[in-house]
Amino acid sequence: MSMLDAGRNPLGAGLSGSMGIPMRINFDFFFDRASVQASLDKAIYRGLYRAGSVVMQISRRSIKKMGMAKPTLKVMRANPNATLRQLLARNDISTRTKRKISDRLFEIRFKPPSQPGTPPHTHAGTIRRSITYQYDPSTESVVVGAFMDGAPYIASLHEHGGTQQMAAWAWIPRYDRGYKGILAWYRVGKGPKSKANWQITSFRKTFPYPPRPFMFPAMLEGVRRGRIAQEFAGRFRSG
Repeated sequence: MSMLDAGRNPLGAGLSGSMGIPMRINFDFFFDRASVQASLDKAIYRGLYRAGSVVMQISRRSIKKMGMAKPTLKVMRANPNATLRQLLARNDISTRTKRKISDRLFEIRFKPPSQPGTPPHTHAGTIRRSITYQYDPSTESVVVGAFMDGAPYIASLHEHGGTQQMAAWAWIPRYDRGYKGILAWYRVGKGPKSKANWQITSFRKTFPYPPRPFMFPAMLEGVRRGRIAQEFAGRFRSG
């Protein structure tokens, strides 16, 4: 998470990083709310609002889309009823297009992670979509982070690193109740959205999460580009 502090003090606006990540966003403190607009000096309101937007945009763009999160391939749009494997088997598709299909299948199946120390990948788009910002009246700041759709927990793991205990779920087809050897890992206490063909197993595994920060670097990048200082027009300091 990033926090941009406009604090009402002689030093003007300050910038700091925060380790805490709120579990949910308070929609009452969105910047389009009349109460937020009325509580802030116009210059401070404009500076925080625009600075929050800068950090949000930089952080979202730093997270690379993979697999299902990527835009639909042209060949997929032209053949909406065909699966990727079916398209790969066709003879009327160019080698270059087949290579793109193969790459997409690999990403969907194996979900390759980003290199430690770099922003995480998104395979469903959830983290990217969840990044937003709000006013924090307790600190007179704008707080930017991945708040929504259950994202704060996994976003915190990516940002700071840590471990997560996972439970394995087995895929059991509806008309053949035998286990087919397909496992999916979910955080303990969580599971597939539709559990009709899935059954939890006794397998447990602890997965390490090397730090893959994306919020704090986005804040620093906004400072480096001069975008944030520009929004505060003389009311900004870093430190």
